[in-house]
Amino acid sequence: YDVIFKVHILFISRFKLGAVENAAESASTFLKKKQETKRPPKADKEAHVMANKLRKVKKSIEKQKIIDEKSQKKTRNVDQSLIHEAEHDNLVKCLEKNLEIPQDCTYADQKAVDTETLQKVFGRVKFERKGEELKALAERGIGYHHSAMSFKEKQLVEILFRKGYLRVVTATGTLALGVNMPCKSVVFAQNSVYLDALNYRQMSGRAGRRGQDLMGDVYFFDIPFPKIGKLIKSNVPELRGQFPLSITLVLRLMLLASKGDDPEDAKAKVLSVLKHSLLSFKQPRVMDMLKLYFLFSLQFLVKEGYLDQEGNPMGFAGLVSHLHYHEPSNLVFVSFLVNGLFHDLCQPTRKGSKHFSQDVMEKLVLVLAHLFGRRYFPPKFQDAHFEFYQSKVFLDDLPEDFSDALDEYNMKIMEDFTTFLRIVSKLADMNQEYQLPLSKIKFTGKECEDSQLVSHLMSCKEGRVAISPFVCLSGNFDDDLLRLETPNHVTLGTIGVNRSQAPVLLSQKFDNRGRKMSLNAYALDFYKHGSLIGLVQDNRMNEGDAYYLLKDFALTIKSIRCVIYLNIDFRFFNNLFII
Repeated sequence: YDVIFKVHILFISRFKLGAVENAAESASTFLKKKQETKRPPKADKEAHVMANKLRKVKKSIEKQKIIDEKSQKKTRNVDQSLIHEAEHDNLVKCLEKNLEIPQDCTYADQKAVDTETLQKVFGRVKFERKGEELKALAERGIGYHHSAMSFKEKQLVEILFRKGYLRVVTATGTLALGVNMPCKSVVFAQNSVYLDALNYRQMSGRAGRRGQDLMGDVYFFDIPFPKIGKLIKSNVPELRGQFPLSITLVLRLMLLASKGDDPEDAKAKVLSVLKHSLLSFKQPRVMDMLKLYFLFSLQFLVKEGYLDQEGNPMGFAGLVSHLHYHEPSNLVFVSFLVNGLFHDLCQPTRKGSKHFSQDVMEKLVLVLAHLFGRRYFPPKFQDAHFEFYQSKVFLDDLPEDFSDALDEYNMKIMEDFTTFLRIVSKLADMNQEYQLPLSKIKFTGKECEDSQLVSHLMSCKEGRVAISPFVCLSGNFDDDLLRLETPNHVTLGTIGVNRSQAPVLLSQKFDNRGRKMSLNAYALDFYKHGSLIGLVQDNRMNEGDAYYLLKDFALTIKSIRCVIYLNIDFRFFNNLFII
């Protein structure tokens, strides 16, 4: 830490949330111990005495104000008030001087930010979960930055770091996402599988920014030399576009085109999104595929009652688009809603009552957790022997009627999507499809005409349209695409789309080794016991992650209630706001 103190601005990068907070706290503890060695022996006792006196003076001032309002002797009361206020100001100054942090016991640059601005920044996080902790660290010139912090908490660290008040910040890869936090030095203080060439370039680029410093320093701590060399020499990966469309995005585009204030401007924006994706850049075949996917999406939306024949939104289009970040759960939720499953489940304790039994509420939260609180455990966690004290930890399966409705929904989607795959397969590059991916051996051309292997390969492809010719050797047919357990890679690789683009919700998920991955029951567990610490201990969650996941879950329920409350009596959602 003595080395840290000599560095003008230091940035420490780590990849674990707990390690980030612990490192910041460790630096703060070092400074506190250093300050304690320099404080007079009776300083703490004097501070305690002054704090007690200050409390008594405040009470006296409050009593004097009440007396002043009732008393007729104004002159004497004013004199008494002035005496109390003078004593109060003197005690405040003495206490501040006693508790003042010496310059050599803090990394903060007191001249970088004026007191008024500093108090305004601190005031914004007054009611945040980690507000007091961040304020205490900031007074020592220390901060931390990671994804589990709220927007205001992260903003406090970013603002004070940019102004130069904070001089030591520990962080995860969140600062690789383009946050403007220039510094003098960057320290990679922990090895990680996530530390690759791209993250290294992004985070090391914070050091020695143009216009800020003449040069910047990058330090590696506890990272093997071969990896350091690889990070420095490796090229940054080439940027490639991802699949740009989804069912909900198409619905939102149709909403924009239909409900926009300026129809021409709205239409231009929609066409810009559809025509200029990075994935289709200079690739006409991909553009044709996206057009077909757009038509498939429109067909689905019309069929499910989200759009009319003219493309205008109707029904629950607003609710689905509002919950776009939860696709396909938003579509499944509306499917359950339309089929009356929630109405059948949520029967009040007696006719005309607004109250529901605890069993009904727990089943409702169970269903909503399957839809909007999906967080998986690694397969190995289920086999481990842990003791759980408050939480059930593993989420139970959906109730039978909801499970049957989900299977019916998935089958309906896969029938339509399989038809789409058969159509879009006409765009496939069959020369590449008959070429092995690694060896690049082709099974086309005149030299292969007399090959028995090629003849067998070609015969297996008969009657298959959307299946890869090499996968056909295993006996797969187009109808196998209807089965949810069929892997994505069985489809033709050059069409640029696979079964992951279908809006299906898997009731069970398996890893690459076929092991079942269980859902974390954090939402239902918190509904039952209301303990954030219980989720940390039993559900193996970071406290910050748990807090914001629960907050998102509660906001999702509130969003559902706000969107549909005017049309349907959804009293049972009111009881969930305990979260």
